[in-house]
Amino acid sequence: MASSFPPRSPQPISTWRQEAGLAAAIAAVYSLYLFTSEYHNLFYDAEDYWQLSHRFYQNGRFQFLAYDDAMRGYTYPLVNFLCLAVRKALSWEAVTVVKLLNAGLAGVLFGVVGPRLWRAATGAAVLPSLARRLAWAALGFVFWRGYFNFSLSDFPALLALGAALWLAQRRSTGAALATGLLLALAVNIRPIYLASVVPVLALLLWQLPRASWGPRFGLLVLGVAVVLAPQWLINQRHFQANTPLVLSQSKALNIHNLYLQKLKWGLLHEKYESSVGRELPTGQLLFLDAAGAAVLRAEQLTEIDSPTQYLRLVLRHPVVVAGVYGRHLFAGLDISHPTPYLKRWEPSVWRQLLNYSLWFWAVLVALRRRPTLRETLVLAALLLPCLAVIPMSMEARFLLPLHLLLLALVAFGQWPAWAFQGRRALVTMLLFGWFVLGCFLLSDHIKHTVEPRFRAHLLANK
Repeated sequence: MASSFPPRSPQPISTWRQEAGLAAAIAAVYSLYLFTSEYHNLFYDAEDYWQLSHRFYQNGRFQFLAYDDAMRGYTYPLVNFLCLAVRKALSWEAVTVVKLLNAGLAGVLFGVVGPRLWRAATGAAVLPSLARRLAWAALGFVFWRGYFNFSLSDFPALLALGAALWLAQRRSTGAALATGLLLALAVNIRPIYLASVVPVLALLLWQLPRASWGPRFGLLVLGVAVVLAPQWLINQRHFQANTPLVLSQSKALNIHNLYLQKLKWGLLHEKYESSVGRELPTGQLLFLDAAGAAVLRAEQLTEIDSPTQYLRLVLRHPVVVAGVYGRHLFAGLDISHPTPYLKRWEPSVWRQLLNYSLWFWAVLVALRRRPTLRETLVLAALLLPCLAVIPMSMEARFLLPLHLLLLALVAFGQWPAWAFQGRRALVTMLLFGWFVLGCFLLSDHIKHTVEPRFRAHLLANK
């Protein structure tokens, strides 16, 4: 059987130079934006990740196994420790180093990894055109630029997963080893990416002779072990837990299982935003779900203690829970601001209109695509984690893989000319109008569910 792996021939030097130039240009644009933005501090999770980097420094020296947080894996705090060392050496502010790192990350993600993953997954002979890659990067900037001000784990984890998916489709020994390293990084940074492990493994072995499975699988496992063995040692040393996975628990916060805790919050809240105060009260903007809360009261539950208990709840209230999930999906895709930390509530109608239009466009593109098995495996690796977070209390960044996939369909996909031929054009435009109107109405409905202490601030900007 002929292999459908990307060609083994090396890329022309001009192609590599173009990619490097594009990545540098994107990083430069992000740097210009980030260093002129109004954010000069780290907040909440971003501050926590930065402070966790200090756990490696004990008794006046670096101690790898001194890291002792059970909620978050060691790898991203370790990256921040390196940033901390740079900050101290150059006497810079912490946020300055974070912004420089993230500008480079944005350049690599939007300039190299995203387009290369698209090419590998679709089996295209060449990368998308420069114009399409610029469109992809520009759309990412419009919706996500503010996230790069902060030391958050979402983009680093997705970059690792995207690179793993790209390299899993290459034949070389080094690629299989790197796939394991990157996949383990993604899982350690964001444990929800455990849902991507099976699709990545299938992609690594797909259409190879069975005789080649053993060596490639062994290299993958070696790469995974290099990253996760230290987490195993940390868990054994500090928590007497015999697992290489992040424990996702906190005695200080009385959280025994973060995912189960978020399942409960998912029934109470349609979504949440984080406010850092200025024109909004400081804290979380919780958008309340009356129907989900009623289910918890009917079941007389104050906590979700096990997956089985939650499954029984879902089976007893399938219609209500389906409605909860639908609202979560919409709320997670409905980006209100291009930043995770709000100083004021001022969603842009034009950005919302663009966002809804892109969803509609992406669906038109997807309707005429028939995914190959390889594309299906890539889609599974990206979308299964999104499916796993749908029951949780929702933030836009939790659906980041789906967001960027929609942008990729628009930027890299084929023009949906079929939808604008003859009478179809009128039907398409009518559907588009009704779709956008429905999105605005649903978004406005969710805004009105915000908890009372924020309501006047949000509705005053209606």
